[in-house]
Amino acid sequence: MNFNPMDILKNASGIQAKMEEMKKSMESLSVSGYGGGDMVRVDMNGRMEITDVKISPDAIDASDPSMTEQLVKAACTDAYNKMKQKINEEFSSRMGGLPPGFAGM
Repeated sequence: MNFNPMDILKNASGIQAKMEEMKKSMESLSVSGYGGGDMVRVDMNGRMEITDVKISPDAIDASDPSMTEQLVKAACTDAYNKMKQKINEEFSSRMGGLPPGFAGM
């Protein structure tokens, strides 16, 4: 694909409108990230906010809290990476022709 940055400048107002539309549609996106299989689940919305956390009793060991901490961290990282990919896919499909990662994700 031949990408010309000057085309972006020529279509700046159209791109700005698409960016606003994209921003609104991101609010409806959601993903779930997991740590330790299904032991920890973290739900995240398109604004990168964690909306829910579920921790299985099997993931909780009072004698080893670092295990639970690592599972929560893994679930958060998984959710973040999934959302980042989903946003990039949405951005690319809506903005048509902009290179992957152009949104800064």
